Amino acid sequence: MNKKICLVFIFSIFLFKLGSAGIGDWTTYTNKNDVQKVMLKDGKLWCATTGGMVVLNTQDESLTKLTNVDGLGGNYLYSAALDSSGNLWLGAQNGTISKYDLKENHWEVYYNFITDERTFSIREIVVDGEKLWVGSDVGVSVFYSNKPPHGEITETYRRLGDLNADVDVNKIHLVGDKIWVGTEKGVAFAPKDSRFLLDPRNWTSFVKESSPGLADDYVYTITDMKGEILIGTKKGVFKFNSVDSSWHSFGSGIENRIVKDLKYINGRLFACTDDGIYRYEGGAWSMLLNTGLLTTNFNSVAIGKSDSLWVGTFGKGISFYNGNQWKNYVIDGPPRNVFLDMDIDATGKLWCANDVAGASYFDGSQWVSLDSVPEIHGNAMVAVEKDKEDNIWFSSWGGGVMKMEWKDSTWHRYTEENSPLKGIPGYPTYIVVNDVAVDEMGNRWFPNWDAWDNSTRVLCAPVYKDTFIVYYNGDGITSKLMLKAKAIGGHLYICFNNGLLDYNYNWTVEDKTDDKVTHYTQTDHHLSANNVMTVDADKNGTLWVGTSAGMDTFDSEWGRFRTVILPDPLGPQVNTMTVDERNNKWIGTPSGLGVINSEGEFVHVFTTLNSKICDNNVKGIKIDKNTGDVWIGTANGLSRYESGIAPAKNLTEVIPYPNPFIIIEGTEKLTFDRLPYLAKIKIYTVAGELVREIDSGDQWDGKNKAGELVSGGIYLFYISDASGKKTVGKVAVIRE
Repeated sequence: MNKKICLVFIFSIFLFKLGSAGIGDWTTYTNKNDVQKVMLKDGKLWCATTGGMVVLNTQDESLTKLTNVDGLGGNYLYSAALDSSGNLWLGAQNGTISKYDLKENHWEVYYNFITDERTFSIREIVVDGEKLWVGSDVGVSVFYSNKPPHGEITETYRRLGDLNADVDVNKIHLVGDKIWVGTEKGVAFAPKDSRFLLDPRNWTSFVKESSPGLADDYVYTITDMKGEILIGTKKGVFKFNSVDSSWHSFGSGIENRIVKDLKYINGRLFACTDDGIYRYEGGAWSMLLNTGLLTTNFNSVAIGKSDSLWVGTFGKGISFYNGNQWKNYVIDGPPRNVFLDMDIDATGKLWCANDVAGASYFDGSQWVSLDSVPEIHGNAMVAVEKDKEDNIWFSSWGGGVMKMEWKDSTWHRYTEENSPLKGIPGYPTYIVVNDVAVDEMGNRWFPNWDAWDNSTRVLCAPVYKDTFIVYYNGDGITSKLMLKAKAIGGHLYICFNNGLLDYNYNWTVEDKTDDKVTHYTQTDHHLSANNVMTVDADKNGTLWVGTSAGMDTFDSEWGRFRTVILPDPLGPQVNTMTVDERNNKWIGTPSGLGVINSEGEFVHVFTTLNSKICDNNVKGIKIDKNTGDVWIGTANGLSRYESGIAPAKNLTEVIPYPNPFIIIEGTEKLTFDRLPYLAKIKIYTVAGELVREIDSGDQWDGKNKAGELVSGGIYLFYISDASGKKTVGKVAVIRE
């Protein structure tokens, strides 16, 4: 007999909740002030940066910022080129080439330089008719974007004459029938239309050891002045003599400058250097006025009208010279693109540890660097945590521990002078604290890495106190090279490079007599590796450990760890992890982000190839319990993913999406957004016949109890939570 339920409602009062209110959407936050390449076209300055593309309208000074979320294949851009058809070509560090049709406002991304064996870093693009000359970290390639199925690399020249094989290419320049290539190990040229360029003997190369007059091998840039080749190096500008194949220093006054870009237009020659802009006149270089500049370390220059210049800087955005004075354009964003750790305060503000760039916070609309805070300035921030009093704590590599008092926003810094923290051997003032952990009671924990006294291990600041309790080597914490820490359930778990330590303090931080220490290792407890990177416990109390060689969970019955198989391409190293309100485990690796549901199944794998995550190398993860937003810190930017996992305060706020639920291949899933943990779902027909019970998880696969796909039509869902609260709704199923 089929189970039925009596559902009392009036059908007309139910309205389908279409869409998902942004669920599944991504947002990228990057620093775009390191401008690698600038190009001027039709009144707009196109800027390739290490955080995406910036377009500056030179007429009204408006800025447009574009990232991978907008269609770019990668955010860390090395190169840019414009073709005669109005297409913008962009080369990225992650191996993608992006084409932007300026007329149609359309993006197309090419993944030809990403293979199973390696990813080519696209450092230079030069348009040559229908083909592109592509410079990468292995040489020069010929790429045709119009060849089916989606572009084709016809040849790659990995050996240019006598230059080292697989050398990084910085610049490609076409002049006449020649292709010139500037690399980190020398410069080479060849007939660009030759069919035999795979043979290194068809390239003519030059290095300083065997080339008279050439003082440096690191070639940043190449241009020609009426056909005469000029190169920019770490030691100035050199000119090529085609008669005897010799090189000569070109012009005085720039010999010791790093020349990153050369531009010659209408008889005007400019050099973009690490110490300003130089103009060549009368056989010598003269520096332009630098008053008013934020930096003189420049990467690229574009020449405008009437001696005006647009310059891309190293770390300080864009600078414009009108012939008399400079104007600077700083792009709003985080201080740099490395995000090691994040936390969220009581107002929803996101606090970030940005490694050598210090720290910052994001209030939802503006980024603020904390470099002006004396306690933060000059220190590499590696971790951040909010305590139970809403104070913000940072730990650093070399600068000790910093605290911002929530009540009055005052800052304090704890060092060897005012706390038991100790510096490293030989440098007693250089204090390394790799993490901050706060337990459920509000106690703050600080692992003191490599203390010089070989005794101090961990400091604990008890809740509501400003004093420190010190845990020593003699207390059982025998290893001094401590990485991350997690305080949960009366245990302090410490990650080492020789295993995982479980310090059971039994909730009594000031009483060590009842403490117990367990040291887990690869040999004795079957960890995937002794180099433990991260640790956390899920809502069932199961311990999850990420190592340099994989992921493990602890089997308490057997007293050993079990390996968690990571799906491709994740791992093997696990950098970070966290547990959300639905007991999903979010796993950050150097090759992407994975999500394990409450049943232990991988339900998502996010990479730059299948999602809008800004970078694959995930360093930190923080989940906003109020909104369900997942903040993902990477080695090249910050991503925000709208997951929809924040539990609804009222079951009527649970939204099934997509609605209508369209089933095409039979692999689609209907998700119940914001479903509380341990809530149960029942699916019924409109006649009240039970179709499916879902006792765990927040998804329905469109199948009935027999495992068969249901027919199209209207279905009812009945949700009940652990407290006995209930709600009813409906969803439309469409079969295609």
